Amino acid sequence: MAAADASHATDEGPDVERALRAERVRLYVASLRSGVFGQVVVAALMLAVLHAQASPAAWAVWFALLAVTMGTRFAVTARARADPATGSAVTSRPLGRLRAAVIASGAAWGSAALLLFPAQDLQAQTFLAFMLAGMAAGSLTLTSYDFLAALGFAALAQLPMVLRLLVDDQAMGPAMAAMMLLFTGFLALAGWRAQRNVRDGVAARTAQSLRADALLRGRQRLTEISEELARKSEALQVTLDSMEQGILSLGADGRTNFYNRRLIELTDLPESLLAQRPTLDEIARFQLEHGHYGAQLDSVEPAARGALQRWFAGDKAPFPPSYLRRTRAGVMLEVKTRYLNGGGLVRTFADVTAYIDAQQRLQDSQAQARKLALVAAHTDNAVAILDAEGRVEWVNEGFTRLTGHALDEVAGRDAQTLLDGPDTDTDAVARMAQQLAEQGKGSAELLQHAKDGRPYWFAIETQAVVDEAGQVQRYIAIGRDVSARRAAEQALRAARDEAERASRAKSEFLSAMSHELRTPMNAILGFAQLLDTDPAHPLAERQRGHVQQILRAGEHLLALINDVLDLARVEAGKERIRVEPVALAELVDDCLELMQPLAQERAVAMDPTASLDCSLRVATDRTRLKQVLLNLLSNAIKYNRPGGSVRLACSVGEGELRLGITDTGLGLDAEQRARLFNAFERLGAEAGPVPGAGIGLALSRRIVELMHGRIEIESEVGRGSTFWVCLPLAVPTADSTAPAVATPVPAPQAQPPAPARPGESVRTVLYIEDNAVNVLLMEAALERLPGLRLVTAQLPQLGLELARTERPDLVLLDIQLPGIDGFEVLRRLRAAEDLRHTPVVAVSANAMPAEVERARAAGFDDYLTKPLDIARLRS
Repeated sequence: MAAADASHATDEGPDVERALRAERVRLYVASLRSGVFGQVVVAALMLAVLHAQASPAAWAVWFALLAVTMGTRFAVTARARADPATGSAVTSRPLGRLRAAVIASGAAWGSAALLLFPAQDLQAQTFLAFMLAGMAAGSLTLTSYDFLAALGFAALAQLPMVLRLLVDDQAMGPAMAAMMLLFTGFLALAGWRAQRNVRDGVAARTAQSLRADALLRGRQRLTEISEELARKSEALQVTLDSMEQGILSLGADGRTNFYNRRLIELTDLPESLLAQRPTLDEIARFQLEHGHYGAQLDSVEPAARGALQRWFAGDKAPFPPSYLRRTRAGVMLEVKTRYLNGGGLVRTFADVTAYIDAQQRLQDSQAQARKLALVAAHTDNAVAILDAEGRVEWVNEGFTRLTGHALDEVAGRDAQTLLDGPDTDTDAVARMAQQLAEQGKGSAELLQHAKDGRPYWFAIETQAVVDEAGQVQRYIAIGRDVSARRAAEQALRAARDEAERASRAKSEFLSAMSHELRTPMNAILGFAQLLDTDPAHPLAERQRGHVQQILRAGEHLLALINDVLDLARVEAGKERIRVEPVALAELVDDCLELMQPLAQERAVAMDPTASLDCSLRVATDRTRLKQVLLNLLSNAIKYNRPGGSVRLACSVGEGELRLGITDTGLGLDAEQRARLFNAFERLGAEAGPVPGAGIGLALSRRIVELMHGRIEIESEVGRGSTFWVCLPLAVPTADSTAPAVATPVPAPQAQPPAPARPGESVRTVLYIEDNAVNVLLMEAALERLPGLRLVTAQLPQLGLELARTERPDLVLLDIQLPGIDGFEVLRRLRAAEDLRHTPVVAVSANAMPAEVERARAAGFDDYLTKPLDIARLRS
């Protein structure tokens, strides 16, 4: 029966066998409780009926065996329930353990015939046989789904009882044993049929399940294929849309099958038109109507223009395989057409603008290169092309004419070694090499040698040619022979040196002569003064007149000697000039006071405007400036007309002060102005009543130049002259102190506030500015604002002190200040606890956006640029 079962299982296939195993395990798990409950009930019934037929020890052993087998069955069933393999794919291992547990239970029941058999009581033997047969029948009935286990349980449960009955002395024993065997055989047959029914049911369900699974797998496969086709279709669409080429596909019916997004971008065809599946003729006519081909099809290259004209005329001949046309947006398209064997076509559109433009640039570059080559071949300059290592690749005819080296002689040779000689300046060569390495270009003038040894000066400029990665590919060197210029410069330097030597010799001679003349003049004037003032031996009136003539002539000669000495010292560079800040107003007043007697003597009026109210200081030598001003004022008085006037004027420019001295004399023409500052030049006044030697103006001009200034003249014949003394303004520093002779900077003055409106308080504005003109402008701009008080300071340190004492409501701050700039002033204002929140507005002539941003980033509340917008300033 087991062999037949195994053969049948093999015939039905592994799927049925796996399903049958899973079904048996499931039924084992499901019937555990009912099976155990039945065994407990039968065991209790046997104990109640046969308790007196066996000893308590026998009963204890038997119940222990039953408990062990039942516990084992519970454990095996629980493990089978938890096994993840339990199901349609269950293996034979869980089923084997369950079978072993069931058969072990049969052995435990069979042991009852050995432990509890009532040897002398036929009725008890019959009851025991009946119970064991009932257990066998229950096993063959309840466990019929697993016939082998059921039969094993029945055999082990009855076999010991059958053997006991067969060896029993009573006549009924063998008969009862035979009945048990017949009963068991009948039940086994019924159990085998029941198992067959279970197998058939499982086989039917398995077949149905397999058909359902096959159908499901088929559906899943169809779904997967559909999804795969959709993904591939989507990927194809994305791929075509992402291509750089526009694609248009027409089917055999002549209508549009497919187009991508790039086609719309390149051709300006509307998607609404392409969605209607137009024919090629409809597309071409749409493009013609909307000017895609130009006014006269001129946007299409000539090779395809004729085919397009024939197409619109009705001749539908194939287009050229490839042609170019330009779109309205200026894009150059390459249109390629491929006709398919089954009808239809595929047309691609590629943007070749960059390629066409590159081709045009290449042609232009080649044309330019040919022109440059023509220039290089015929220029007098020497041109050489070197490789990245400095070896000669090409030279022009100018190079050969200059150096004597032909191209075939120098190709591949190091250019520097070829041309340098023993007198070449190696430092200049190194500097040019450093310029090439850092800047990509370099220049120098080098003494080099031709092929025949002739030296020449070579002015060379070298430019590096680099690739896209910045690597040097070659060098282009262009040079010219500057030997003649260098010789002329050398001759000029020699002439200048000789002139300077002669000038120094002249100055030294004049200096020595002046010094020697001062010694006898001291005796002449000294004795003349003794004669004139000797009370013991007074001179007669006539003799006194003669002595006074000697004194006047000696004083004039002494002044002349002093001027000559001063001029010699200045021209020899031996005059010491001490430049320091000098207050101009006091110095001018001193000079005017000294010149007043001479002006009265000559009947020349000193204009009242000569008293200057100028608080600025100039960087100069106080003594020498006074000497210059006295000389100019003296000339303005002496060369004036009777009843004339002398007027002074002052103006401030970019970093300098201009002091003008104007007279009403005869004036000078252009030729006289050109000779005015030459030493010993008096412009024909030698025979006039004004004494002099013509040294004063030349000396004054040289002194002013030593003080980094200049003297300018404006003159008109018949109207007078103006001499301008231009000197740099002094820039005070934080640690500088004014000299004793200089007047201090005037203390800052507060502008009286304009009358405030009723109920309105007076507000204070502090303006820190070193330019007096700008201060005057600010005062004029703000003087009429009601309730406003303006305080000014020309030095930043003074401005900071006023900010602490005045506690202004607003600070207007110049950026370019002497000593410390406006940014440092702002930083110090922000660092002060009581001034940290005071608004500060920058006032500067620098209106560059970067400077404005820098000021705002530094913390300025606003930025006003010069020239000032007065309306914005007041707001």
